[in-house]
Amino acid sequence: MNDKYLKTLEYDKVLKILKRYTQSEVSELNVDLMHPLTDIKSILELLNETEDAISIIQRKGSPSLTGIKDIKSITSRLKIGANLNKGELLSLRDNLYIADRLRRFLEESNNDFIDDALSIKSKLINLFTNKSLEKEIQRCIISEDEMADDASPGLHNIRRKILAKQDQVRNRLNEYIRSSKYSKFIQDNVITMRSNRYVIPVKQEFKKNIKGLLHDSSASGSTLYIEPMDVVNLNNEIKELGIEEKREIERILAVLSDMAREHTQNFELNFELLVFSDITFAKALMALDEKYMVPDIDNNKNIRIVKGRHPLLDPKIVVPIDFHIGEAFNTLVITGPNTGGKTVSLKTVGLLTLMAQSGLPIPASEGTVMAVFNDVFADIGDEQSIEQSLSTFSSHMTNIISILKVCDENSLVLFDELGAGTDPTEGSALALAILERLMDKKSITIATTHYQQIKMYASVTAGIENASCEFDVKTLRPTYRLLIGVPGKSNALYISRRLGLDHRVIENAGKFIDGDNLDYEDVILSLEKSRQRIEKEKVKAINNTRETTIIKDKLDRRLRHVEGERNKIINDARKDAKKIIDDSRYRADEFLKEINNLKKSGEIKGSAKIEAAFRTKYKQVLNPQEPVSPVITINTETILNKNEIKAGDDVQIVDIDQKAVVLEIADKNGEVLVQAGIMKLRVLFSNLKLLKKKDESKINLNTYNINKATKLELELDIRGLASDEIDMKISKFLDNSAMMSLEEVQIIHGKGTGILRKAVQNLLKSNPHVESYRLGKYGEGETGVTVVKLK
Repeated sequence: MNDKYLKTLEYDKVLKILKRYTQSEVSELNVDLMHPLTDIKSILELLNETEDAISIIQRKGSPSLTGIKDIKSITSRLKIGANLNKGELLSLRDNLYIADRLRRFLEESNNDFIDDALSIKSKLINLFTNKSLEKEIQRCIISEDEMADDASPGLHNIRRKILAKQDQVRNRLNEYIRSSKYSKFIQDNVITMRSNRYVIPVKQEFKKNIKGLLHDSSASGSTLYIEPMDVVNLNNEIKELGIEEKREIERILAVLSDMAREHTQNFELNFELLVFSDITFAKALMALDEKYMVPDIDNNKNIRIVKGRHPLLDPKIVVPIDFHIGEAFNTLVITGPNTGGKTVSLKTVGLLTLMAQSGLPIPASEGTVMAVFNDVFADIGDEQSIEQSLSTFSSHMTNIISILKVCDENSLVLFDELGAGTDPTEGSALALAILERLMDKKSITIATTHYQQIKMYASVTAGIENASCEFDVKTLRPTYRLLIGVPGKSNALYISRRLGLDHRVIENAGKFIDGDNLDYEDVILSLEKSRQRIEKEKVKAINNTRETTIIKDKLDRRLRHVEGERNKIINDARKDAKKIIDDSRYRADEFLKEINNLKKSGEIKGSAKIEAAFRTKYKQVLNPQEPVSPVITINTETILNKNEIKAGDDVQIVDIDQKAVVLEIADKNGEVLVQAGIMKLRVLFSNLKLLKKKDESKINLNTYNINKATKLELELDIRGLASDEIDMKISKFLDNSAMMSLEEVQIIHGKGTGILRKAVQNLLKSNPHVESYRLGKYGEGETGVTVVKLK
């Protein structure tokens, strides 16, 4: 695309916004090189990458990408076999470190970025990391100017010798300074260096008193810097060692360069991926900070913008526009008064198109769809008026001519005040001819104008549509809303009347307006009033529908809540009843075993005490709070004759005062099989009485008024108790819970210092009823509750 038109639409200013979100200088330079793409596949890839980056930032935050180094010249030197200096090797190390940090950042996102960020993953999975090379450069090089002593054994040995020689020199020179013989010749009691050799400052008048080499003098000439002869050899040795040191450093740099040379292509790929990451995450940060969105892309040159706004205008004051073109019409003519927002609407469509084709998020709402064009042309100048000079008209016409030569069906063409700057009659005719030429070329065209003829032409011609920027004639101010399908009205006479112009002047002005034009303006005004009325009714209907939906949703939620509570109460009641019955059966079975054991031992007949105890226990099982009372009412009691008994009869076991039902008649031993509650017993025929019922209705002897044997408790609260007070409470609670066949219970101990929690868990480890235990989850009390699963 032509940079001229990009600048006209202020694309460069959008890039400046993006640069504020990048983290490295080299990324800023690459942002300046960004250009809208024209390949749909590449554009979709960029937009998907931006969307993935937004998802990652929302989930994990933005990765740190500061310090990316431009290594293009460095890799070029590696390719020709050159050895790198310390600063260049540190740049390679920095990029390795940033690449490793970025990989770890992505991997620490619960590994879900691989699934949720496929387009970014396909690139960043190729990041090159080499910890051994990174650490080796880090170990050897301290800064751009300093090599580490332990970079190699040889360098360490050389530097140790240098230090020793330097100490010898300093010691010898200190003897001059402290010596009574030479101290009076010394200007200052300091040792300094000149030409990388140790010297002492000597007064000029005593230069012959200290034999040595003169290296420098002060600006005034009063001080001479002399290297005494007895340290010359030591300084020479230091210089020789310095040459050895330099050679060893060059050798180390050559080794490190060779190690890096093996990965030249990987360094280049890393640099591209790091800059790509910085710019992509900058796009995502811009989207989140500026409240932009990633648009969809249409393959058929259809544009639909929902609540779009110009990115360079203050979002607090700019009025968003709804815009569409490409489906029913390819040409849109926007009319209306000056300063009404026509040019802003024009620029908004053009700039959002360029942003989308650059993979940038745009200031719009969900549902926005952008098209892809090979070229975007724009002829947008300053506000036009009848006083414009011919040169201005010529300038615009020259631009339009160049656009008409190259535009085609893959072009978006934007004209501001088409045909202005010349005679209105000729200007409108010329504008119509230009629009028809663009329609023949099937270009997507948007043009602003004041010409009445163009509005009328758009009203009756297929493929072209009117639009206008709304103007409130009551307040005499534009609303900046774009209305597609509604032609604009200049409102000059109406505005003049509102401002107080004499009505006779206005009436006289009306005489000079062409009758057809006046009628057309009146039709537009009538349509606009109807549109505004319909718009208000539409808003009212939408609000009513929204309120109705809200009320319906509230009622639905309340109904679901009531149904849920009802089902919960029923289920809880069923569970409670089942546990009570199960517990009663369990305890009754235990008593049955006990009495069977007594019968076998022969003690049951001779021990009234045991029989009475059994009778009491059995009644407690059925109802611990009240005496057992069967529903039936006994009318008479009769001692049975052997022939009178039959299966199904209701009888009473005399010695234990218990009601039962006959299951089998007497056997040869005179025993009858009966069922008393949940127990089946063999009882002597002589120990039974026949029960007669008060009425004819059959009453189930298995039905009793059974109260809960034990209060059903699913949790135990021990907060406030000392750790040595909880043993008995927890043991009893778990015994009761296990007897009632509970599967899971909770022990509430509170969060506190954790002492009580630890004591609880120590008790649970040794309790025979406990299968496992855990701390509560979110909504269960978390660390303040221990949830126990029973066997």
